[in-house]
Amino acid sequence: MTDRRARILHLVTEGYIDTAHPVPSAVIAERLNLSSATVRNEFGALEEEGFLYQPHTSAGRVPTSQGFGTYALGFIPPKRLSARERSRLRRRIDTVRGDSLLKRIATATAELTGYVVVVSLPGEGSMNTLEIHLSLLSSRRLLAVAVLENGLVRQLPVDLDPAPTEDVIDDAERNLRQLTIPMNEVAAALAALSTQTEGELARTLRALAEAWPSLTPPRVISDGLKQLLTEPESNDPAFVRLVVELVDRPGNPTPPDSSPLTVLLDESVARIAARLDFGSAVGALSVVGPARMRYRQALMVANAVSEAVAAEF
Repeated sequence: MTDRRARILHLVTEGYIDTAHPVPSAVIAERLNLSSATVRNEFGALEEEGFLYQPHTSAGRVPTSQGFGTYALGFIPPKRLSARERSRLRRRIDTVRGDSLLKRIATATAELTGYVVVVSLPGEGSMNTLEIHLSLLSSRRLLAVAVLENGLVRQLPVDLDPAPTEDVIDDAERNLRQLTIPMNEVAAALAALSTQTEGELARTLRALAEAWPSLTPPRVISDGLKQLLTEPESNDPAFVRLVVELVDRPGNPTPPDSSPLTVLLDESVARIAARLDFGSAVGALSVVGPARMRYRQALMVANAVSEAVAAEF
């Protein structure tokens, strides 16, 4: 693509993002100090290359998915939000953990972008346990509290009659300190530890292994769906249905390891996906909106959120 065609594609895309109407050649001609005939010729070349299309005769031009994608990639890597905005964002998420953190991330991102936001996190089976604490609930029951690496806390009542003494509980907790492993490996590790000990300690570890909780599936939290109503595209039921499907079943939009951000386009819908690194557990942030998305701002926000989460963990 020549520099002039790239500039024309950029101006058509920005014009369409701002107005939601096809951009006529006269507008581009005035901006670039070219004749309308020259711009129309360039429009034709960009149509042949798959970057623009003409919705109807005598109309201006609208970017295709390929055109939007080329435009959006020009903002990767994105510029950074201002220091004040980054500080405000970090203050909003650094005081909460677990499911509250996921909700706070979704809400803050939706407010800053003006689009639908989906935050997804893999099932807790893949998350490392940071700590497991034991305490007596009664003469026949223990409480195990597992703290996971993203701040989630899981409580597990363990029936054990009679309950172990405080000394045995202390010994068990010393053994549990070595279990900084994924949740789905803890039960087997506890069973193995019980065979390496004896007496009350072995009985306590074995009871923990048998009572270890069934693990939750991946979690998905969304926010900002009502903001679709402010977009002209919301008048198209097919567009709304596609967005709702992406919110309900986001799939796996996590960018590859080589890039913290990616842009995905599907006809009328655009998604910006960002990695969310909660220690060894990798989640995803998706900003979902019309293909006519304000990519510059949305990419800056998604990148800032990804950086803020990584800094916390």
